[in-house]
Amino acid sequence: MKQLRIFFIISYFIMALNFLIFSFSGISIAEQTSLKDCISNCSQKQQICSNINADKRMCDVEFKSCVDACKKSEEESLSTPQQGSNKNLKPM
Repeated sequence: MKQLRIFFIISYFIMALNFLIFSFSGISIAEQTSLKDCISNCSQKQQICSNINADKRMCDVEFKSCVDACKKSEEESLSTPQQGSNKNLKPM
């Protein structure tokens, strides 16, 4: 009986740990995929530009500015606080 109790306690602990790991792991994955999607969109635009224009340097400059814009928007989204986080604060 004592072994069964220990087994349930250990299994409950493992399930709770897995729940915490998997529930919070999606946050960082979502941020990474949005940046990767933006950069892949920039590379598609670069390929289209390369097919249209003979000057590849112009396409490279466009690609670099697009990637910089992606990184800047990602940094801004990480640095700005969520609007709902101030709802629980009480005024002085």
